[in-house]
Amino acid sequence: MRMAARRLSRLQRHILGCLLTQYQRTNGVIAMGHLELVQTLGHDKSNISHSLRTLAARGLIVICRTPGGKADALDLTAEGRKRASEIV
Repeated sequence: MRMAARRLSRLQRHILGCLLTQYQRTNGVIAMGHLELVQTLGHDKSNISHSLRTLAARGLIVICRTPGGKADALDLTAEGRKRASEIV
């Protein structure tokens, strides 16, 4: 089974949906920030961080990090956009 074909959790689907909305709203120019996503979804930061790492490992998102290693900006990959558009 391909990695991207694995089933996504409800939180992962919500994350992809938020990132797709941000992508469509800004024409892909402005990535969503990690803290902005946490505030938008209203979930625990550690749960979101775990889901983000899983989505990145599956090649659906890219996590841009600060020089200190903290997640800063989140962006969908082409595969992530495709998968998110199938979900929404």
